[in-house]
Amino acid sequence: MDRLLTDAVAGDLERARALLRRFVRWQTPFSTVSALIPLMLVVVFASDLLIGHPHIERRMVVVWLIVYLVLTVIPLVLGRRYPLWAGLVVVAGMEAWSSYFMLFSRHSHTEINALLELPLVALYVAWFYPTVIAWTFIVLSMARVWSTLIWHPEMGSGIGSPVIMIGYAVIIMLFCFEGARAVRRQLFAQANTDPLTGALNRRGLAEAGPRAVRRARRTEEPLAVAVVDFDNFKRVNDAGGHAAGDAALRESARGWSAMVGMRGSAGRGGGFVVRLGGDEFALVARTGAAELEERLHRAHEESSFSWSWGVVAVQTGEELDDAIARADGELYRGRGAGLSR
Repeated sequence: MDRLLTDAVAGDLERARALLRRFVRWQTPFSTVSALIPLMLVVVFASDLLIGHPHIERRMVVVWLIVYLVLTVIPLVLGRRYPLWAGLVVVAGMEAWSSYFMLFSRHSHTEINALLELPLVALYVAWFYPTVIAWTFIVLSMARVWSTLIWHPEMGSGIGSPVIMIGYAVIIMLFCFEGARAVRRQLFAQANTDPLTGALNRRGLAEAGPRAVRRARRTEEPLAVAVVDFDNFKRVNDAGGHAAGDAALRESARGWSAMVGMRGSAGRGGGFVVRLGGDEFALVARTGAAELEERLHRAHEESSFSWSWGVVAVQTGEELDDAIARADGELYRGRGAGLSR
């Protein structure tokens, strides 16, 4: 009997562990953080109920605690299907909650709780949302907080200057926001660029390529692609070692980036350079194929290294990957025909 009971308990534990593993795999960083923010407020409200303070409205505290419990559970249930817009709706609701208590509460404890959510919201929108959306949200949030002084100039209930309270809260919010944006930019750059040359990698190409094509279609400007491959790159390594080969790649990629007007790791400038692998690169320029061909000729004449290339114009309705494949074909057709650069 004891053996059967032990086996049953072990089986239940294993099923529970399997269910937990499935639950964890179902989550994303976005769904997890989206649940943690309302969970923090659940802890705040629960602490209010347990510890208490003068003039506490326990019924309203219970209502808000239940609301934020529900908002904690929803992202965890939806997991990887939790949409970005839902996160914005939740933080907008938190902003409305904060405004309500800052305008109508006459208890310093509640007003301070309302200000405490500002850094959390700043971290959240800075990390998960595009720059325009994140900055718009933060500017509106700062305007909202400062405007409460018009309607509630006695905020703080005498414990300190309301201007100083809000000023500190806004400074901390901006610090959290810019800190999160800086880390996000750094991680993006590390994930999307080649560490040796500073050119985009294939992941960076997947980010920047469709954006460049959409911009060219919207502005009706030409877009050209070149695939560049070093000639006898093995000789560079054999003559000077791998350090010489690395230097050749870095110097050439730097020159090509300047040539196409690449700015930053997002490739949002005039164009961008991609390291496709080894000593093969792709150059994307906001210009016609003939102009890019001419630029490459001039750069090749000034370069200390020998390389070959193929250039094509991105056609209407064509994806960038297809244009790169055509440029690669032009490169090897030129080499096969023995064309000299």
